[in-house]
Amino acid sequence: MINVGDIVANYMAVWNENDPVERRRRIRSVWAPDGATCNRMIDARGYEAIEARVIGSWEKWLSEGRFLFRPKAVAQHHGVVKFDWMMTKVPGGEVEASGVSFLILNPDGRIGYDYQFNPTANDAADLAERYVALWNEADSEARLRRVGELFAADGAYVSQSSTAEGHAGIEAEAAAAREAYGAKGLRFWSAGFSQAHHRVAQFQWRMRPAEGGRDAAAGSDLVILDEEGRIRFDYQFEEAAQIAEDEASVAIFRRSV
Repeated sequence: MINVGDIVANYMAVWNENDPVERRRRIRSVWAPDGATCNRMIDARGYEAIEARVIGSWEKWLSEGRFLFRPKAVAQHHGVVKFDWMMTKVPGGEVEASGVSFLILNPDGRIGYDYQFNPTANDAADLAERYVALWNEADSEARLRRVGELFAADGAYVSQSSTAEGHAGIEAEAAAAREAYGAKGLRFWSAGFSQAHHRVAQFQWRMRPAEGGRDAAAGSDLVILDEEGRIRFDYQFEEAAQIAEDEASVAIFRRSV
């Protein structure tokens, strides 16, 4: 049984560790031998590269003892962990910087891939807009066409409660979801925060009335892309809406996706 809280705590301890020997030990316990940590600028694969990446971060931010990294808002399903993290001041705890990470775990609970994103970026807006347009599409033929444009033929959509594979399966999932939330006058909206690197992307979305207004639901997605830029895996995570305008519609949405 994988303890997600322990995984995230051990992950953050790697970045906060100041002892070289203990840091090396922690890295080998947290990552698989062929694991990786990636952000927009760096793709560090294997223990030596990961250690060099961690050392560079520690020397830049933590070596003077003024900051610590801390996690928050942890969620997980189907072997993928998503959490926000903060770099906070010592003492005091004021937030100096923040980010979001997705960890793709191996069966033994160690990290295969660690994808880090800047939550203030918006350089994958086109992908995010096309994605929400799929879930808002009312016409079945147009919806299936949108699925084919976005997803690889063997692509998969994976939420906390369901998995759909292939174009027909994903279209059916989108149709059921739209029927549920569309009946309440709701639609998806891009939240404006997106980033892509190393053939992965993350973006956030909101669900609110078609005319605009308060959020009824919210979430984010990690999508893994093929060489042609189409989605191979789409991992969707629900988040607490800022303001739940219609609790019934939120419940329907959760059951449907």
